Amino acid sequence: MSRTSQLRERAARLDARLKLGGALFALLVTLAGPAPHTALGVTGLALLASLAAGERVRALVRRLGLAVFSGLAVWVLHLLLQPEAAGAWVPGLILGTRVAAGATVFGLLIALTPPWELVGALRSWRVPAPLADVLALAVRYATVLERSAQSAREAQILRLGYRDVRRGLHSLGALGGLTLVRAFDQAHATAEAMAARGCRGALVPPRRDDP
Repeated sequence: MSRTSQLRERAARLDARLKLGGALFALLVTLAGPAPHTALGVTGLALLASLAAGERVRALVRRLGLAVFSGLAVWVLHLLLQPEAAGAWVPGLILGTRVAAGATVFGLLIALTPPWELVGALRSWRVPAPLADVLALAVRYATVLERSAQSAREAQILRLGYRDVRRGLHSLGALGGLTLVRAFDQAHATAEAMAARGCRGALVPPRRDDP
């Protein structure tokens, strides 16, 4: 077993409450510290920890892409709403770095912690059970929707859906709508499957020693 695999296995065995508490503390430091330096520091540490745990570079780039999009969106809005104001890029930079810190920290947490352990940690902290269950299902099916969107985008690329800016924007809109429809379909199918198995509003996380 490689050193990276051993480190990832050790991190995965840590108590979920400890990992969740560490992630929340990192988020608190990011929001309370001087911006954007604190957020950049937290992002850098989280990226190094992710690489040490064997996370793929492509997955890390996707997490940072969300931060870039958020920062650019805020910058454009400030330019449109206050074109005469100076320093319109500052709010975008602050938001982008904070989103990057949150995405990298919680991305690493999710990569190293199974959803049912997060549910157990939330319940031990007296978080309402319905809210904990919804969060666990959202984490579980985020990867499913990501794969679904990726397959749809690859089909669009084969049909030359991104050969120019106009067709690219049209394809992106269609991709967003398709992903949203599939999300509703998946939610409906999940609710029916849970009802068929006798679920009446409470999920029971499996024990750690279960196969």
